Amino acid sequence: MDANAERSPDAEPEFIRLQHAFTRHLRDPARVPPPPGLPAGRLEVYSNAVFLNVERFMRDNFPRVREGFSEDDWHALVRDYLVRHRSDTPLFAELLNEFLAYLESERNAPDDPPYLYELAHFDWLENAIAIDETPLDAIARRAEGDLLHDRLVVNPVHRLVQYRWPVHAIGPAFRPEAPPPRPTWLLAFRDLSGSFGALDMNEVAVRLFERLRVPDAPPAASVLTGLAEELRHPDPQVVVRGGLQLLERWRAREVILGVAPGG
Repeated sequence: MDANAERSPDAEPEFIRLQHAFTRHLRDPARVPPPPGLPAGRLEVYSNAVFLNVERFMRDNFPRVREGFSEDDWHALVRDYLVRHRSDTPLFAELLNEFLAYLESERNAPDDPPYLYELAHFDWLENAIAIDETPLDAIARRAEGDLLHDRLVVNPVHRLVQYRWPVHAIGPAFRPEAPPPRPTWLLAFRDLSGSFGALDMNEVAVRLFERLRVPDAPPAASVLTGLAEELRHPDPQVVVRGGLQLLERWRAREVILGVAPGG
């Protein structure tokens, strides 16, 4: 049998065609008529329940995105998502990825803010950090120690992400119209209390962190000296001292959890 014939609506059993017609109506009740013979009042209950469940899920998991839209525009976005996007997963945690895919490939609204996708990704990032089940309390470490010469214990629950837009600063008081000349690097992490944090990083800090987070990383003093050479700094100790201040701030925020028990 021809593969296209197998996918043809005429080749589907009647109950399958009825289910498809029913779900198309639930997603877009204003434009898609329901299957014949179904009570309008009950259909309205179902379609409202579908929309409200999706809207609440998106509002709870994409709060920064929601904050940027009026009530009507937000509801229109959620409805557009329901109409356009076909999700391949029944898992709630993966629906966040489905919404990102919709914004990246299917959303077509010229009035949307230009940073919409990246802002949604930052919301997604907070969720990704929150559901990481790595037990930080079980990691062997000493809270105090020599940050320059001891082996550092870097918080494993982190993501280092580059954005075109300063998504961490966008809010009611700041809606940029153009991206800054330099990209925004954010280090997102979960601290020992379970709270989400995000640090704005410059390019030198990014290079330092990337070299310290690898297994068997050399001492920070060695890494900083190497960075000073790459930067051709006339006084490498200035770079080392500045790096130590940065490491102390990272330890205070629990991006660095301490040093290895053996030093």
